[in-house]
Amino acid sequence: MATSRAAKTAKAIRQPTAKSAQPSARRTGATRAGTKVAPMDDYEGVRQVLSRYCFALDSGQLDLLGPLFHREASFSVSFEAGTTHTGRTEIQAWYEQLFSQRADQVRCMRHKIYEPQLSISGTQASSVVYFDADSLQADGSVRVVAGRYDDTLVKERGRWFFKDRTITVLYNYTPGKGQEGM
Repeated sequence: MATSRAAKTAKAIRQPTAKSAQPSARRTGATRAGTKVAPMDDYEGVRQVLSRYCFALDSGQLDLLGPLFHREASFSVSFEAGTTHTGRTEIQAWYEQLFSQRADQVRCMRHKIYEPQLSISGTQASSVVYFDADSLQADGSVRVVAGRYDDTLVKERGRWFFKDRTITVLYNYTPGKGQEGM
């Protein structure tokens, strides 16, 4: 009995070859040419911390920010000239104060982060990523803030946390008026 081409293709897809059945160095963190490659889960874990930070800010859910920071984290921002906030509780309080001061000034905040430059070694990671954050101001103008996040992250009990975060505001501008919705 003749086997159709489609049946042969389906059988080849279902049955792994000896080569494809072996785990890849990328998935396992195995050494390749003397360089240890971090598991892809770690890269995604770090990216998720970066993303959750932006979504927490944009949605105004400030209670979600604190848990992203390590209990002994440090945090600084360029517009505070040398001030460093230390510990999850102090960092959380800083965000709550900043947002309470601007409560009626900003609507429709939206952070956009670009592809981070990541380096991971075991339970330590570093990330440098550029961002644009735009918002609709109370007077109807759109404000765009452009900058960079420089982060050190640490993995504990299977979760990644910010250990040190520095926010550098590079510039900001107002391109004109905006309006909510269509």
